Amino acid sequence: MRGSPVLLAFAVACGQSSSTAPPPDPCTPAGGGASASSAGGLLAWSVNPQATDACITTRPDSHFVYVSPTAPLKGRLFVFLPGSGAIAQNYRLVVQEAARAGYHAIGLTYVNDTPVGALCAGQPGTCYGDARREILTGEAVSGVVSVDRPNSIENRLLKLVAFMQAQDPARGWGQFAPSGALDWSKISVAGHSQGGGHALYIAQRHVVFRATAFASGGDLVSGQPAPWVAQPFATPASRIFGFISELDELVDYQGTIAAWTGVGLGAFGAPVRAESSAPPYGGTHMLSTVLPPRNPGLVVGPNHNVSVVDVNTPLAGGVPTFAPAWGYLAFPD
Repeated sequence: MRGSPVLLAFAVACGQSSSTAPPPDPCTPAGGGASASSAGGLLAWSVNPQATDACITTRPDSHFVYVSPTAPLKGRLFVFLPGSGAIAQNYRLVVQEAARAGYHAIGLTYVNDTPVGALCAGQPGTCYGDARREILTGEAVSGVVSVDRPNSIENRLLKLVAFMQAQDPARGWGQFAPSGALDWSKISVAGHSQGGGHALYIAQRHVVFRATAFASGGDLVSGQPAPWVAQPFATPASRIFGFISELDELVDYQGTIAAWTGVGLGAFGAPVRAESSAPPYGGTHMLSTVLPPRNPGLVVGPNHNVSVVDVNTPLAGGVPTFAPAWGYLAFPD
């Protein structure tokens, strides 16, 4: 064994010691930033994005997560994406209904400060798809937004699913991101306004279980669909749905119907008013409404919000009037 101390010293000097620890991951959360509760018979969590990934630095408003302790779980994840400037807290009713239907349900806050239409005003038509791609993936492909990978929709969702697997392992949250990648085939993605455009963009890139656009036809440029909307979708039109008010103040109703028709939804029939029918609404994939919004004086564009935003969507006896429509569109049996 003579000489072994010299060899050991040489190994340490060359960085070969088995006791050398790897550097700490700077994105490891410090802990805290999440709270569990109950809401309407559901298990509920409010989760600060930085509780899932310390490298998430923008739009730190909480995600909202719900699951039913009694409904048979369907092995599907419902993800709702808010409209421009809005946060997950503004859309809790629809996420709760998804949980009651047996879905693992998430309202996700992401980088949505400015409408994509405003970001790309005066830019080439390709701007719209590039901006959505960067917001979704964190790839540096757009000149009008700056979203890195940690702050992207994909990373926020991945890290939230991993967080929920640790918080609630018995319900198998990890099934939606096996091997660290999202399994879009098990995910129903929906969104309002800008978020509805992201839902369609995700459906254009991936085969999702279901995609639902509330008050959004994707992106319109001078009344015509942006180039990405006109490209083939990975998700078949049989899994894509839309819902909009005919009185929408912020998004052109006829232009939206035309965009949806171009995506293929017209093959399933003309729009049907949700309040005048019931599931399955004649099999249509396009619902509309002329119902007045609640609290119209609280926001700009209450008819734009009426289909799904908590403060404006109609209630009957405390129950969302459009709950049957939401289930048909976004979280079917």
